[in-house]
This record gives sequence, structure tokens and C-alpha cells, in this order.
Amino acid sequence: MTYKPPAHHRLLLNAVINPASLVEYNAAEWELLLRLTRRVKLLARLAIDLKNRGLLDQIPLRAANLLQSSLIQAKRLQQVAHWELNRISWALKDTDAPVIVLKGVAYSLAGLPESGGRIYVDLDILVPKDRLSHVESILRKKGWVNHHKLSAYDEHYYRAWSHEIPPLAHAERETEVDIHHTISPPTSRLEINTSSLFSAAVAVGNSGYRIFCPADMVLHSAVNLFQNNELADDLRDLLDIHDLLLFFSKNEQDFWKKLTERANQLNLGRFLFYGVYFSRLIFQTPIPENLENDLNEKPTALSRMIMHYLVPQALFPLHPDKHFRRALAARTLLYLRSHWIRMPIHLLLPHLAYKTYLSIFRGKAVARPVRG
Repeated sequence: MTYKPPAHHRLLLNAVINPASLVEYNAAEWELLLRLTRRVKLLARLAIDLKNRGLLDQIPLRAANLLQSSLIQAKRLQQVAHWELNRISWALKDTDAPVIVLKGVAYSLAGLPESGGRIYVDLDILVPKDRLSHVESILRKKGWVNHHKLSAYDEHYYRAWSHEIPPLAHAERETEVDIHHTISPPTSRLEINTSSLFSAAVAVGNSGYRIFCPADMVLHSAVNLFQNNELADDLRDLLDIHDLLLFFSKNEQDFWKKLTERANQLNLGRFLFYGVYFSRLIFQTPIPENLENDLNEKPTALSRMIMHYLVPQALFPLHPDKHFRRALAARTLLYLRSHWIRMPIHLLLPHLAYKTYLSIFRGKAVARPVRG
């Protein structure tokens, strides 16, 4: 199956795949591109791609200024997140609780070249579930507090049904810290062998930090996108998978073999299938042609066909000036899917009913299945 993107998807996709072509964009194309890119949090990524190619001075001045500003913002947010990691490490230095750094900060620690253009506004870490209360208690004693005031329902949601506790933030710095105890909600159909993730984690030089091994980092990214997220405007997360696959396939010996074997070992083949399928489909990622055949778990032919149709329409941003009913329908269906695969029906129906009640009669939001 092929993918025939609409014009505004092609405009954005071409900018990501072939940044050098942007010097040919006219003013109207730049205007639309910047609006689309901002929506999917890729302004700084576009900026660093152009900067690395020495092309920032060959595009319209207004666009160049905006991209430069986004890059400055990204670097500032990265500094804040890395400093928060430093403070977390200081707070936990006398404990024996292992900590794994996740997502954006982990990509930076792994040396991913494109990580310099990735915006992240919080710090994500993983600790063993049996050490979770201990870690939370220590952080609270040393100045971390609830980042948001939560209702009793939201608190219960996090504690009973989520794969992370309510976000914390230091009372002075206010940088959000998401503390996970696994990589998928315990209410989902996935049974994650978290101890295996810790056993395979790797140290980052002499920093004292640990991150997932290359295969686990890719698998976590795939689970995060296709299990924990609703997919709307999540093109950046698929681009993360593309970047990780490119980087590790060039720098890790026997990477593809290790990746498929690890996916099979952790029973995450279905999510790796979607990750490599859509990365290849949308970004033309150079992935071994028959890699999916080595996976023990794969989606059915019907599921592949449905996801092939729905996922690209959700990942890309909506056109800011036009309504595409198919894209809106795709987002709605994937939103429902995201809830369905994360919560059993006896929990999901009351949860959605409560959300609906609050949104209609109280005008409030309530905790939803959180992003991984």
C-alpha cells in the first residue's frame, strides 16, 4: 500500500525529508509551512536542519527569525530539563533505586544528532514499581510538590490506572517531572517485563545516568506512539522513531537483528510493526525489507488496512484554513481506539461518562489516559 498525501501534508513532509528544497518555497508556502510546523512542534527541528546545512540565510528573513527563535527556545528548555535531571540525581544520590531517563532527555544523552531541535517541556524518568513510593517520598522531602492540583478522581486515576504517578515539580523551579513505573498503563492489554528493561539499560559515560538500550529505546518510542497516545498531531513522535532507527542502524552492530529479537522477547512486535511500517511509509526510512516477517506478533491484515488509512491523517496537522472531514473522522476513531486499548470496558465506560459529565456540566477537564 502506498501513501498519497494531500498538498499541505506534502508541503510539511518535503520540509522534513528534504530541507534543502525549502530555499525554493514562495512566501505563501512558507506562511502555511510555519503554521503547520508549529502545530506539530517541529519548528526547532526545521531550524536545526537548515542551520546544519548552512541554509538559514537563504530563506525569507521572517521565517529565518522565527526558526532561530524556536531554536533558542528549544535549547533553553533542554537546559532546564537537563538541570532538573541533575537535581533529581542529587536528591536520590543516597538511595539504591535505579533510575532510567526517558524520551527527549534520553535522546540527547544517547547522542542523537537531531535531539538539539527537539522541544521538551518536562523530564521523564522510570523507576521500579517497588521503589516508587520511596522515590516519591524522598523527592517530596527535598522540595518537589504536585505540579497541578488534582481532584480525588484524578488522583485515583493516576495511582490505580496509570503507568506514572501525578506529575511533580520543584517548588522553586517548577519544571515538571513525570515519574513512570512502567511504559504502558497497567489497565492495558500489555504485560511489560519492566525488570528486563532495567537489566538491559545502559550507563551514559561517567554521568551516572542510565537510558534504555538502543532496541528498548525504539520499542518504547513505538509503544508510546501507538499505545499511549491518541496520534493527533503526533508526527514528531513518528519522526523520533525514524531518527532512532537511522542513528542506531549506523552505530549499533547487528541492530536490526537485536531489535526484532527484543521485540519478540518483550511481546512488542505489534508496536514495532506499526513503528517501522509508518516510518518507512511516511519518511522513507531505510529499513530491511522483510523485517516485519521476523516479528512474532503482527496486526491482522484488516487492522493494517484500517491503520494505513487512519494514521497519516491523524499524525499530520489539520490545514489551518480548510476543513478535511476525513481527517477529523480519522482523529475521532483513533481517539476512541486509544481509550479502548488502554482500559478494559468496565473501567472505560464509567471513565468516559465521568469525563463527559464534567465537560458538559462543569466545564472542567479530567484526567485521561496519559501520554507515555
